[in-house]
Amino acid sequence: MNAEQLHYITEDKILAELLGKQNFSNKESAILELVKNAYDAGSTKISLEFKSSTDGLILTITDDGEGMDTNSIKNSWMHVGKSTRGYFDNETNRVYAGSKGIGRFALSRLGDSVEMKSKKKGSVGVVWQTDWEKAYLTTDTMLAKKGTTFIIKGLRDRWTSRSIEPLKRYLSIIYNDDKMGIEIIYGSTISEKVSRAWQQPKLGVNHVSEICLSYDSKSNYLKGTIISDEFKDNVINISSQKSITSNNFNKNMFDMLRKEIKLLIESDEEHEEGILKETDFDTEAKELLVNLGDFSANFYFGMAPNSKKNSEYFEYKRTRLSEPFGGGVVLYRNAFSIDSFEGTKDWLDLNNRVVASPAAATHPTGSWRVRPRNLSGYVDIDKNKNKYIEDLSNRQGIVQNIYFSLLKLIILEGIKSFEIFRQSIIRDINDYKIKKLKSERPSENEKQEVKDIFKSLRNNPEAIKSLTEGEISKVINEYDRKEQENTEREKEKKELEEKFRYESQLLNVLATSQLKISSVGHEVKNDRNIIFKTPSDLEEAIKSELDWDDLVSEHIPFYRNIPELFGSLKNNTSKILNLADAILEETEKDKFKKELHNVYEISDKIIDKWKHQYKWVEITIDVDKSVECYISLDSLMVIFDNLILNSIQQNEHKQRLKISIKILITDKFEFVYEDDGKGLDEKYKSEPMNILEVHESSRADGHGLGMWMLNNTLHKLDGKILEIKSDRGFYISGYFMCDS
Repeated sequence: MNAEQLHYITEDKILAELLGKQNFSNKESAILELVKNAYDAGSTKISLEFKSSTDGLILTITDDGEGMDTNSIKNSWMHVGKSTRGYFDNETNRVYAGSKGIGRFALSRLGDSVEMKSKKKGSVGVVWQTDWEKAYLTTDTMLAKKGTTFIIKGLRDRWTSRSIEPLKRYLSIIYNDDKMGIEIIYGSTISEKVSRAWQQPKLGVNHVSEICLSYDSKSNYLKGTIISDEFKDNVINISSQKSITSNNFNKNMFDMLRKEIKLLIESDEEHEEGILKETDFDTEAKELLVNLGDFSANFYFGMAPNSKKNSEYFEYKRTRLSEPFGGGVVLYRNAFSIDSFEGTKDWLDLNNRVVASPAAATHPTGSWRVRPRNLSGYVDIDKNKNKYIEDLSNRQGIVQNIYFSLLKLIILEGIKSFEIFRQSIIRDINDYKIKKLKSERPSENEKQEVKDIFKSLRNNPEAIKSLTEGEISKVINEYDRKEQENTEREKEKKELEEKFRYESQLLNVLATSQLKISSVGHEVKNDRNIIFKTPSDLEEAIKSELDWDDLVSEHIPFYRNIPELFGSLKNNTSKILNLADAILEETEKDKFKKELHNVYEISDKIIDKWKHQYKWVEITIDVDKSVECYISLDSLMVIFDNLILNSIQQNEHKQRLKISIKILITDKFEFVYEDDGKGLDEKYKSEPMNILEVHESSRADGHGLGMWMLNNTLHKLDGKILEIKSDRGFYISGYFMCDS
């Protein structure tokens, strides 16, 4: 029995409705589809002309592409879903923009009826007409030039002279090539050539910094170059950066994003269930990085307008840009942007990064994040190289798969390098200005002289006539100093508000978790005696029923060896009780009082707690046993607890770990902390100070707050981290101030 092959029968009007009117979100995107068709046809120019007629406003779209003949119309144009385009056109040196064979229905989105005139080289011209109910094809021997012209009537949208500028701006952003010119004509008064948005970016005019990124998928390396013209030349003498105008980086994305990629793999719906071994995970992570494919990106950072005083303080070259780029990042696939990724959508989630880390650039420990309104630019991907970054079936965006998430992570890693570079310069400027202001403060004698002058003038205003030039100069200088001091206080107040708002946001989360833990700790404390005695009581009960000696045997596996199980239970119970004690002890109010303490005794007490809980960790401390200082106990706990916890978490698979702490007392309390563990993760070896930034962690389950809290605490104690290195194990040194 022979099976008959069937084909769907569709109505033209329904196709036009679904694939035309309902498939394009706005009139501009429909025009873009026809611009893409012209580009794929090899056109060197295309014109969009709006003109009045007896039938109302008509849109005529003309290109000089390859055109069509009768055969093309019947077998390709009228074949829905069929695309004659591959990947690359060798004749025009273009990557084809179309692929699905439905772009022609953009005409339905634009008008009620269409007449298309087209001619292919060496063929007779053709005329195709439709009202979306029926379509007709005729030949036209009068057509002389190759190319295609669409005459669209019954326009569905309102087009006015004011519509031209938005359309021009839209096309200038969407189209990113120079192989085809675009012209927009409206009546006899408007003729606009569309130029590329990013064609000739000017440093200092459109933006103050440029970030160029290039990802090599084979090596997994992201190469980046930062070019800046934001700060005055004298800042080079203030900043710790080698250059304030340029910075280059080359980062291994497997090392930098290992934690994040693991989380992506584990949360991927298409990933097979089950826990990956570390070796399997590494293999899959590297495979993802290779399959993602090469891509590049260019970003332009434009500062917000500044006051003259603010610009002078931070040594900015200018208070504002004369022609700033608008905010927004465009995602291009070859010559055209992907629909809905033309810069209006924050697809890189820059705003969420700011919300999560709202610190000002001057913040000594918080991570500054670039604001979406200050960053513009584009990312270039390729139809073949980045084939796993797929369009949605409705052509209105990107499939949110693991590859798209990985693309964003790599891009943000490049942006992060710029953020660190810029914040480093601004921090240095801020520190320099604060120190300079302090050093320029007048002596007490000079202050008293000015006070005496004011006092004499208050008692005798006529005395102003007898003031010498020197006395007048002192009064003016003091007035200027006071004004500057008030300005600095206002600025400092604002920075403090931002700083505490930022810290509160982070610490409130930790405090809430601590309250929950403390609640459980109190419950454990209340039942301490019962919890402690339960394993022993159970053991005695079993001994009364069974011969204990018969149960002791090295041949019985652990999970059935009752004496061994009870030994383990007692040990674990002891750990739980010690943990509850530690939790409750660390939240006692007395810990936050600033009192005179013996440094050795406090340090030894903190360390002893860790020795008791982690028998496999050997901790030694070297400090003068007689030194005392005024400090709150919680400050030292934060410093040493976070250092020790970091060492333990990074080396949890080791059987033994040695930690050494040295405290040297000079005019400040200097410390050197070392362990013999595995040292810094690969992602931090080139820039070790980055581990102090908030949310930085190489562990998949790490919150990245421990080392930040350490650094933050040192700053509050007028101290800082001096050096971090990882030659053999982990090394960190720093200091804090303390009244002895």
